[in-house]
Amino acid sequence: MRALGVCIAVLLGVALALGAAPATQPQAALAVGAALATQPQSFADNACVQCHRDQAGRSAEIVELEWKQSVHYKANIGCDGCHGGNPALRREQFANDEAFKRASHLERSGDFLTMQQGNEFVSTARGRSISYFCGKCHANIKEQHLGSPHGEFGDPSCLYCHGQGSHRITHPTPAIIDTRGRAEGGRCSPCHRAGTMQTVSRIGKILIDAEEQIQTSGRQYEQLETWGYRNLELETLHHHAKGVQSRLRQMFHSFNLRDISNYAAEIQGVVDRTTATFELVQRLRQVQRHQTAVGITAVVFLLSLARLLVYYRRTFLK
Repeated sequence: MRALGVCIAVLLGVALALGAAPATQPQAALAVGAALATQPQSFADNACVQCHRDQAGRSAEIVELEWKQSVHYKANIGCDGCHGGNPALRREQFANDEAFKRASHLERSGDFLTMQQGNEFVSTARGRSISYFCGKCHANIKEQHLGSPHGEFGDPSCLYCHGQGSHRITHPTPAIIDTRGRAEGGRCSPCHRAGTMQTVSRIGKILIDAEEQIQTSGRQYEQLETWGYRNLELETLHHHAKGVQSRLRQMFHSFNLRDISNYAAEIQGVVDRTTATFELVQRLRQVQRHQTAVGITAVVFLLSLARLLVYYRRTFLK
């Protein structure tokens, strides 16, 4: 009985809420804000994040405006993931703020120690050292990049293309291959002339076309599987499409047109076989449907004829 009373009370509350006047925009915003405030916050116990976000100026901007908009934040990688330090320490463990700061920064990475220029702190990492640093997690891309003209000269670095010099490391997409002119703010054109830009455009088109083909072909293979068809070679591409795309993007960092074209040709070969298989199986199914329809028609005709013969026999041959 008590449970029944609770259910009735809840239902009455819902009915009253539905019958009430709609909330104004400010009220709705406050309600949403209150709901978000009660949700658990990522990195709430990370000393690096909490300390820097509460500071003024650049220290807070790095956290709130850059890192929180990055793929690293979405992948649950905090400040210490790149810079080191100890995010588990707490202010109450130390006698004063300075002691807390020294202890928190004691184990930070030497690769990204900063130097102060006026009111700004600037990393001492430059050129190839950035590639080695990012390569701690992105090893394959590091090897491709260091073997390219970009890596040989140490410029542009990973940050130039992926973060524009900030902590806001964006999700990698073919749009990063920016072939616009200098006047339009293109990334490649400040260093490359028209001839090289044509090669960059070709590589970009190979990348975009290959990824579109993988997606289209993947939908075909999904349909093949629903029809009961399976093939290990085709599965390698379509069940691991993200891995194939990732390898293609990694290879892009070498800017070796031959290697990129060869790998794209391998993908194209599997895509073509998928399309050919899809069309063949589709035709076979159409033939089977036609044969089934013919068979059903023949059976219906024979049954009708037999019924007619039975009727004729009973009616005229008594």
